[in-house]
Amino acid sequence: MEAKEFCRDCKQETDVVSDHRSGDTICTFCGLILEARYIDERAEWRNFADQNPEEDRTRVGKASDPLLDNGVLSTCIFKEKKKNNKKGTDADGNFPPNKWTNRAVNPSNSLLKSFKYLEEMADRLDIYEGVPKCILDHAKGLYKKADDKNFCKGRNSNPIMAACLLLAFEESPNTRTLKEITMVANGPSKKEISKMKEELKRSLGIASKIKSAMDLWPRHCSNLGMSSKDKKAVEEALKNLANFDIRRNPNSVVAAVMYMVVQLSNGNNCSVQDVSKAADGVAVGTTKRTYKDIYPYASQIIPTWFCRLEDLKKLITP
Repeated sequence: MEAKEFCRDCKQETDVVSDHRSGDTICTFCGLILEARYIDERAEWRNFADQNPEEDRTRVGKASDPLLDNGVLSTCIFKEKKKNNKKGTDADGNFPPNKWTNRAVNPSNSLLKSFKYLEEMADRLDIYEGVPKCILDHAKGLYKKADDKNFCKGRNSNPIMAACLLLAFEESPNTRTLKEITMVANGPSKKEISKMKEELKRSLGIASKIKSAMDLWPRHCSNLGMSSKDKKAVEEALKNLANFDIRRNPNSVVAAVMYMVVQLSNGNNCSVQDVSKAADGVAVGTTKRTYKDIYPYASQIIPTWFCRLEDLKKLITP
């Protein structure tokens, strides 16, 4: 690649070329080496952008992580311990020289292990399929804040990481329940994770955010395999139900409305047990009691385009 530089012999700016093998900058007019052994600042990898535009290999190594104090390995030099016999000599009877060794030490090693554990939990939850990666990054950020406040010191880290992931989901439009987090947490119980979550919220000053039924219905309906028409009916029924004072857990409210819709749907023969299981394992008795509270408002919450007024007689009387 040609460029222009001032040549001392030519007494003017001339075209120069760079010999990357020898590290020399050469004048193309007189052949004078203007600079020797320069530093090659080009990328170590070729960028095959024409083959895969999304893959950029213009740098070497893993991308730096802003959550880590030092994303790369640092070198620590220390004296290696001697392994001598009682006389302090080696097998040949000589005193071995002092050995110094370089070892790569990462000051953020514990954080790296914790982040890897969070990634494994997220992977088991299929977080990368349809769920933004920002949730995982937010969970890492919460753990980093807790670690900076020495909250993790002397505590079992597994419940803390599970609680961070649960909090990250609670603060996002997406949702995962405590039961689902417990299944992928590999050890901690629901009670431990729930308790740790409350302690984390107090330590980090996080305000509680309660999930509403409108946040939960898409995934519950998908778990049951409902059609698009039935899902739309559940959504509108929940919106209409917000005008009434139903003091029940959001999961049980969604389960009761889903149970009401499947009874009115053509070709959907799901039982109350199936509906309860799809709604993150709500107890069948809880679904029935919530259904009993909602049943009097059926004619006001079920959309008219979904069924006629006389079709509501199909509903099971609680």
